[in-house]
Amino acid sequence: MAAQPLILEHDQWRKGQGGAPACVAGESDGNTYAGLDLSGIAFSASTFSGSSFSATKFLDAVWSTCQFTNCTFAGCDMRGIAINGCKFIGCNFDDGQLANCKLFHCSFMGCTWNRLNFDQGRWKDLRLLSCTGVGITADGLHGETVNFTGSRFQGMRYTNARIN
Repeated sequence: MAAQPLILEHDQWRKGQGGAPACVAGESDGNTYAGLDLSGIAFSASTFSGSSFSATKFLDAVWSTCQFTNCTFAGCDMRGIAINGCKFIGCNFDDGQLANCKLFHCSFMGCTWNRLNFDQGRWKDLRLLSCTGVGITADGLHGETVNFTGSRFQGMRYTNARIN
């Protein structure tokens, strides 16, 4: 089964239009989504290749052991998201809100981060390898064992942050 029907049913459920809460486990996806409410959705052991999410809410979502390749996240609200053990390869994140996020045991390889906010976020064993970006802000970010090897970020503004 593909992830798309589960994702769309979760959006309908969140909007009070039927559907059902979703746990996307062991699925694959490569579709384009816009304006969805995927708050509280769980992605587990799934593969996303070329998927595109724009203006999508992922409030308090939980993602674990997934792989995202060449995916786009534009204007997404990901406050409170918990991402554990996921790999992101060649993905683009633009104009996103990730306050209070938890990024644990994840790797971002060759990704772009533009205009993202990580206020009060928690990072642990995070690898940002050969990534680029501009306009990253964070107040109160706490990171342990964060590896920025080969990455270049411009205009980073961290206040009250503690990394490594």
